Amino acid sequence: MYPLSSVEPRLGIVLGALCGIVGVVLRGPESGLLAAFVGYFLGKSLQSTLWTFRGQRTT
Repeated sequence: MYPLSSVEPRLGIVLGALCGIVGVVLRGPESGLLAAFVGYFLGKSLQSTLWTFRGQRTT
C-alpha cells in the first residue's frame, strides 16, 4: 500500500474509486455511482482537513 503522502494529493479520486467499486459489487451500478460521489467528496473533505492541520494550501 502507498504511504499517505503519495495518496494525499489524489485522496478524493482514490476514495471515490474505492467506494464506487464497493458500491457496484454490493448493490449494483446505481449505488456504485452514488457511493463514488460520496467517496470523492469525503476524500476532498479529509484532504482539506489534513491541509488545515498542517498549515498547507491556505489560499
